[in-house]
Amino acid sequence: MALVVPNASEAIMLQYITNNDAPENLVIRLYSNNFTPIEASTVVQFVEVTGGGYAQQNLIAGSWTIVTGNPSQAEHTEITWTFTGATGAGGNVYGYYVVRAVGGELMWAERFSNGPFNISVNGDEIKVVPRLTLE
Repeated sequence: MALVVPNASEAIMLQYITNNDAPENLVIRLYSNNFTPIEASTVVQFVEVTGGGYAQQNLIAGSWTIVTGNPSQAEHTEITWTFTGATGAGGNVYGYYVVRAVGGELMWAERFSNGPFNISVNGDEIKVVPRLTLE
């Protein structure tokens, strides 16, 4: 599944680019509901994973590699969740979404193209490399 930037988030990103608003730190979360993000998506449509030792993670400034070209790309270092057992909602994880740490607005989301992943035992892992591409 392709990464989706909701329309409302495009406005936030344009505010950042034009220096009309200060950027915020970003948080990456996993979601457990069978949902496919669309451009009209909002954060309330995602059910964050619970249980199994899960915790949201920060996307760290300075951990992004920017490569210019056609297309240009920003890629964060790999994020790994290692679970201690089954998660709530049957253990299924369908994708991830990124929100602003303070404002909480949805910035982008992606459904796993090879998911959902069923988290059921201690040591199960999900790894994500957050990546944004501009053409």
